[in-house]
Amino acid sequence: MARRIGAVMVGAGTAMWPLLALAEGEAVSRVAEAPPDAAAVMIIVVLALLGVFGIGALGYAYRRQHNLDWAFQRPDEPQDAHH
Repeated sequence: MARRIGAVMVGAGTAMWPLLALAEGEAVSRVAEAPPDAAAVMIIVVLALLGVFGIGALGYAYRRQHNLDWAFQRPDEPQDAHH
């Protein structure tokens, strides 16, 4: 077991060499900059989500208005009704 742990440690250390080489070089920012159209994409995503939720709300309202409830959708009766 100790040999396997040692092998994993040597492998992980070897895999870290490229990261150490980059860290010793010039300072590189790790922050990804947002693309110029990021705001437009976020607005489109928010509008799409609002549209999906709006369609779901309309479907729910239609179902409730027309009383489209089936027996399998109702909650189960308590099993211990004798109490």
